[in-house]
Amino acid sequence: MVDGIVAYSELNNPEEAIEDILKQISKKGNPILIIFSSAEAPFKTYTERLKKAFPKVEIMGCTTFTSLSSKGNGENALVAWAITSGVAVASGVLLEITHYPMKYSERIEKALTIAGRGQNTICIDFCTAAGNCEELVQDTFRSVLEKEKIPVAGGTAGATNPDATTYVSLNGEVYEEAAVFLMIKNLTGKVFIYKENIFRPTDLVVTATDVDCEERVVYEYDNMPALVALASKLGVKLDKVVENLVERPLGRITGHDIYITDMRGLRDDGSITYYARIYNQTKLNILEPDDLDAVWKRTAQDVKAVIPKPSMSYAINCYTRVLFFERHNRMDSYNEVMKKEYGQYAGIATFGEQVNYEHFNATMVLVVFE
Repeated sequence: MVDGIVAYSELNNPEEAIEDILKQISKKGNPILIIFSSAEAPFKTYTERLKKAFPKVEIMGCTTFTSLSSKGNGENALVAWAITSGVAVASGVLLEITHYPMKYSERIEKALTIAGRGQNTICIDFCTAAGNCEELVQDTFRSVLEKEKIPVAGGTAGATNPDATTYVSLNGEVYEEAAVFLMIKNLTGKVFIYKENIFRPTDLVVTATDVDCEERVVYEYDNMPALVALASKLGVKLDKVVENLVERPLGRITGHDIYITDMRGLRDDGSITYYARIYNQTKLNILEPDDLDAVWKRTAQDVKAVIPKPSMSYAINCYTRVLFFERHNRMDSYNEVMKKEYGQYAGIATFGEQVNYEHFNATMVLVVFE
């Protein structure tokens, strides 16, 4: 069984917060790896202090909209998820992620060799929200890990302000344009990745007919200006489309999977920018909110069918999910379900999520260790 601890602090003073976290971790013993998250302002301080305290430990960090954990949630909280036994781990960093991360693919191969191939090995990665880079990063992981059948769970670094600079860190170094990753092998049991979304399909479908994939812009749906086409499908005026899409995101349906793409902004010409790529001639469903309790119950059933007794779990949540839960007064309910079902858990609220080399939004990627 994987063992460890979730350390949590809401102390406002960064020096006091990190001291609090270090004391909590040290009581459990020497960790093998630590994944931590915080707001962007104190992130560098936390990175340096954690590495100084645990110089031989693999430590990966990420800025976040909100830090999540079985001990509490908060925009200004510091959360550290530390595993103390049961795993082998290796790390790496991909640079030049906005144009040529493939140049560093051998670092993925090296980490995989150290951590160990085969079943029950996964990769967890964080990348900065720089230059629409996520698809390039995931293609780089695919080039090495797909043939090895090693799954990837990832998140795009968040921030308390959507326009703020995001950061990731690895072993004491902070990066503004990079992807950091941990290759983790569960030596004592299974590891499982689950993708949960809280929206369901409707009969409203549009087809992207004029797009700029790399810039993530859709100019036309159904051969009409994007805004006009969505207004027509939703049955609302043009000035009401944006507010409707807050809880009616677009999703690409592949088999039983839904890959959601959140709107980023509306441009003067009626085109729409997104947080993930939409490809030309892709059919997209206008989704609607699902029953949260039913979704959470289904997730627990699916996870427990593979891992009946989770020990440690890590949740990569889109920040729009957190906002959805807050609007509907369900944040506490979400946290109670997570604590009940998935052992000690921690997580982050990201600006994008990735699993199995796909990049999307408005989703939770849950990594569960037996």
